[in-house]
Amino acid sequence: MRRIAITLNAFEISAQAIEQAVQLAERMGAQLEGIFVEDIDLIQVAELPFLREVRTVSRSEDAVSLGRMEQELRALARRAERMLSEHAAQHNVACTFRIWRGSIDSDLLAADIEADVLALTRLGATLSRSKTVPTRSSAVSVLFSGTEASARALDTAIKLATDPLKEINVLISAENQAELALLQRLAQAQLGENQTRAHFLRLHGGSLSDLLEVIKDTHTAVLIVERDNDLLQTPTLRQNLNNLDCPLLIVR
Repeated sequence: MRRIAITLNAFEISAQAIEQAVQLAERMGAQLEGIFVEDIDLIQVAELPFLREVRTVSRSEDAVSLGRMEQELRALARRAERMLSEHAAQHNVACTFRIWRGSIDSDLLAADIEADVLALTRLGATLSRSKTVPTRSSAVSVLFSGTEASARALDTAIKLATDPLKEINVLISAENQAELALLQRLAQAQLGENQTRAHFLRLHGGSLSDLLEVIKDTHTAVLIVERDNDLLQTPTLRQNLNNLDCPLLIVR
């Protein structure tokens, strides 16, 4: 049976991301696994003796207790498991749940996660948020490179974009016009009748900033990439996810 895994952030559990993962699992006939992420870097910070917690109402200060943080994480994990189970039950999708602890930047993608699709959401605590005004996100964006894995990523995009009004943005990184035309023809052949709602966008570089520049006005609800895409070969995975402002699906 196929398997889809979704990471669940202790600080911001996205009901929308859970619903997208559940719907994809339903369409693929897959089992869904929820992975509650405990950021080891944050837990280690809590052990520092000089760290203080300031209460917003009373303005009083308390020493940060590792024991209390562990207790709060367990409560948040139970909440995340309940949300996942409720969404999965509405679609008759089988689901499991587990807790993973490690470094988001250095350990997560190397973790033993046996899934055909891994859905990554905003992870870890952040000090800043995007200042952009929320818009109605409806498009599915996918990076296509012509490999078998990117073809599976495009197939995943088609499965997610079942609404005939939902656009599919096909992002292509090509060194020249000939390569761009070849990759576009390959994608068009796979899209079939879905070509009418597909938009082809060229990436002129392989960095995250290039990607963000291309998709910033596309109302992207989810970005899909193949597992070995250069976008994922980075020591700053947490920052990348926060900058993307939408779930990232990684297809094997």
